[in-house]
Amino acid sequence: MLKQDKGMSLIEIIIATSLMCVLVIVLSVLLHAVLSSWSSSGDREDIAITLDRGVEETKRDLREAKEIGFINSNEIRFSQDLSTYYIYYFYNSNDIYPPSFSQNNYQFKKAQLTGGLNSPFTYGDGRIILAGLFPNPDSTLTVTGNIITIDLKIFQGDEALRAFTKVRPRNL
Repeated sequence: MLKQDKGMSLIEIIIATSLMCVLVIVLSVLLHAVLSSWSSSGDREDIAITLDRGVEETKRDLREAKEIGFINSNEIRFSQDLSTYYIYYFYNSNDIYPPSFSQNNYQFKKAQLTGGLNSPFTYGDGRIILAGLFPNPDSTLTVTGNIITIDLKIFQGDEALRAFTKVRPRNL
C-alpha cells in the first residue's frame, strides 16, 4: 500500500498566495477610499465652521445697524450707533480699490471708517473675517430695500462651500 502525503502542493500554495494578495489589494483600496472620504469630510467641516462663524458675525453686526450704506456688490457700510462707522468689503493685495475681481481669491474684511458712512478708508485695512473667498460674482453683498443679502463662497484645497443668507436690520 502506498502512503498518502497530507501536505499542500506547490500549485495550491501559489493559488492561496495569489488570492491573499488580491484580497489585501482590494482591502487597501477600500481603506484608502474610506480614509480619504473621512479626511475630506473633516476638511469640509472645518471650512463650514469657518464660513458660518464669519457669516454669523457679519449678520450680527448688520442686524444691529442703525444706518446702512451700499456702494456696490463689493462692500457694505454701516453704523450701529450713528457715531462709529464700519465697512465690510472684499480684499486682495493684487487688486486696487474698487476691486476688479481679476484675482482667484479674496479676503472678507471689516474695517472702521474715519468719519461718516461715505468717508474714505485704506483698502487693505481692517480685520480679516474670512479668507479664500471666490471673487464676485460668486461672492456678493447686496441691499434691496431693508434686506441685506450676503452670498459668500469659500474654498480651500479641493473643497468649496457657499453661505447665502438675508439680514433685516432691526434698527432702521
